[in-house]
Amino acid sequence: MRLLECELSQAGIRMPDLWSLVNARDGGEGFWSDLARQNRRMLKTVAEFSMQQWREQYVQVGWHQADPDERVDQCNGYYVRKSWATAVGPLENVRVPRCRHPGLTERMKAKIGDGLGQVAEQVTEMLIAGVSTRRVGPLLERIIGLPVSAGAASELAKKLDAEAAAFHSRPVKDNYVYLRLDGVYLKARGEKVSPTRRRKFKPRKRIVLVAYGVTDRGINELIDFTIADSESADACGKFLWNLYHRGLHGAKLKLIVSDRGGGLTAAAEEVWPMVAKQACWFHKIANVLKHFYKADQAECMGGLRAIYDAANGKAARAAWREWATRWRGKYPKAVACVEKDLDRLLAVYALPKAHWKMMRTTNAIERCFREVRRRTDAIGTFLDDASINRLVYGLFAYLNDKRAGVVCQAFKKSKLAA
Repeated sequence: MRLLECELSQAGIRMPDLWSLVNARDGGEGFWSDLARQNRRMLKTVAEFSMQQWREQYVQVGWHQADPDERVDQCNGYYVRKSWATAVGPLENVRVPRCRHPGLTERMKAKIGDGLGQVAEQVTEMLIAGVSTRRVGPLLERIIGLPVSAGAASELAKKLDAEAAAFHSRPVKDNYVYLRLDGVYLKARGEKVSPTRRRKFKPRKRIVLVAYGVTDRGINELIDFTIADSESADACGKFLWNLYHRGLHGAKLKLIVSDRGGGLTAAAEEVWPMVAKQACWFHKIANVLKHFYKADQAECMGGLRAIYDAANGKAARAAWREWATRWRGKYPKAVACVEKDLDRLLAVYALPKAHWKMMRTTNAIERCFREVRRRTDAIGTFLDDASINRLVYGLFAYLNDKRAGVVCQAFKKSKLAA
């Protein structure tokens, strides 16, 4: 992706010419860019954990221990606070511990304050990145003012892992009309190298296989993901068959878009053979430009744009024939690269016109991971798959919550056109 950007820049082509294939509004704001809209779920977990620790310290007697000499109060269960305003936004349905005598709750609320959100973000990043709980503990001590063991800190990571596991095993509704499939590479720690070298561990590539759906109501949803060694047919098949067995049978599916060269395409053909397949234009353009000299890339792009921006399928095929005639003699491999997937590249024209731009590429998935990549650059290499799983699950949960009930612009336009 970044190499393609450099090539286009040298050819005098601005990146927006390609990104305009996808509605920019779908990307939303950065997941990590604004503290006020990120990770309230983890802040809630830290807040509940902190209040539990404070109550145990305040009462001075643990659960199921009767010691009248040391006890200053008695635990009195919990109550649920529907909304709790914080510096990062309202926390919903917070489980607040109570005591027999009043006053503890207000003191705990005052302790949480505005600073908790900022420190909790650091705790979250550490847990997500797979940092040792021995290092997380001291940071938690700064939040709640009490010693925190490595075991207690690991409970926070376990809660995130449990949420992610529930997400991966939940039933999937069979209400999707469109499906985008793609793989995004991240780095994790690999095998240990010689201790004399500066880097103790060699990083290894891990691919995150992603399924992104559009429901029959026009709502974008990140359905699920899995972490694999490569985009092999076996790994992709396991991922898609898992979605099928959990409920995504494809009764309403009209189109599946994926990178034509990846294992996801072959797996999708096996799992949903009767559904039309669309090859991703962005991936195809990247492959075609590899065959062109830089001096000809701008003209090549102009011809390809005439194909994917055509008024209808017939006009697109006419534009293709013109482009192929222009370049077949000089760049036969580039023309063959497009020709072998032409039907899949033009499958989108069978959809309502308002949906063409939305379903020509898988770039919506790459856009979702843009901020993850930025955060990855800051974190460095992930410790293991569990740390990747936590981060990506957090991203999915955030974006799905944000888009819940929001009809995408393409569906709104198609309804107006009807």
